Amino acid sequence: MRILSLALGCACLALACGSRTASELENESAPCLARPASLDGQPVAWHQGNANDAAELDRWCRAVGLPILVASPAVPRPTSPPPLDELVIVTWNAHLAEGRLEELVRALRSGALTSGRAVTHFVLLIQEAYRRGAGVPAFPDNARTAFGIVPRDPHGSDAHATAQSLGLSMWYVPSMRNGSEMSEDRGSAIFSTEPLLDLRALELPFARQRRVTVGAAIDVRTKRGVERLLLLSAHLEPVSSPKTLWIFQNPRTGQVRAILGLLATPPFNAPAGTAGVVLGGDFNTVRGGDGESAYDLARQWSTSLGSEDRRRTHLMGRLDYLFFRLTNGWQAGARRLDERFGSDHYPVLGQFVASPP
Repeated sequence: MRILSLALGCACLALACGSRTASELENESAPCLARPASLDGQPVAWHQGNANDAAELDRWCRAVGLPILVASPAVPRPTSPPPLDELVIVTWNAHLAEGRLEELVRALRSGALTSGRAVTHFVLLIQEAYRRGAGVPAFPDNARTAFGIVPRDPHGSDAHATAQSLGLSMWYVPSMRNGSEMSEDRGSAIFSTEPLLDLRALELPFARQRRVTVGAAIDVRTKRGVERLLLLSAHLEPVSSPKTLWIFQNPRTGQVRAILGLLATPPFNAPAGTAGVVLGGDFNTVRGGDGESAYDLARQWSTSLGSEDRRRTHLMGRLDYLFFRLTNGWQAGARRLDERFGSDHYPVLGQFVASPP
């Protein structure tokens, strides 16, 4: 009887395992490979800039956890979306735990960054955000990782904890693991005082590391009523792979083309009912902007950018940008802040103004 029971148990176990596919079993240890189509009831659209990169992107994806959506801010919310000209956009490479995101938000809310006018509604396009802990899987075989950026404070708040403590919505998609020895991944994120909608993730054409541009939308009020403002946070490659004689290659042009290709498709092609699109990020432009094709392409697309601060945003030069393509009646300006808030990058702040009649 004991032998029969053991045999039946083994048979049941075999049937249970046999009912699950190899990919399902693999995704348990490498959850990123699932590329979930929804999170907390919100649909997520995934895009790949180059289908030929799928195998290499998967090797990097195996080492990171699932995206994070913090959908409901903890602060009370007004009954209607904010006017567009009361919204502030900031793009910033926070350099993981080095960047003092809480301090930046306090400065925004106090008006210290906007000539004394307190900011109630804002969006932060963050690069090198990070997540630590149980959401990051054990480092699997046949996976790739970036080198680890070790924070000065190993117990500093990660992206999830920061969003919750500040009462902000957040959409975070890890691009790469932060070293094989640490339970951390890093990538780009969007933080907002407003609910985040129309979630997107674009895996850029592969060069040296997996990089995911994150996209989302918020509702704003314009003279035409409530419209949707579309937002992307991008972090481009500084160099290409050593296998391609990286010193002679510029992967950023192809990556910008992939982003602009996404922006040519719904809902990012700014159809009727949208206020426009904002693209921000660390473009790693080694020439500092003008004369580099990645910048030139984005600047040509950015038909609504008026004033543009051309000061360097990093020791290496001008790497960080905000680009705007707004519907008729609006323009935006972008300026570099004077404080780095602990990062090695200066934030860039954008504000909207109504176009002259």
